[in-house]
Amino acid sequence: MAEYRVVHVQDFISNSTGQVQTITNATAVMNQYAADGWRVISCVPGTNAQTYGGVFITFERG
Repeated sequence: MAEYRVVHVQDFISNSTGQVQTITNATAVMNQYAADGWRVISCVPGTNAQTYGGVFITFERG
């Protein structure tokens, strides 16, 4: 049975080159979870800038 985890990462775009935008903290979180056997299912921006800035990342393992 698969295990799921949703993580909120408070972050901002740290670098922008043309169509590519880098979000450093979110990238680090994804790499950390990947090293522990998790894979990213989705990554979406917070829907309310005052309350949920940053991104929500959903991981799956198993």
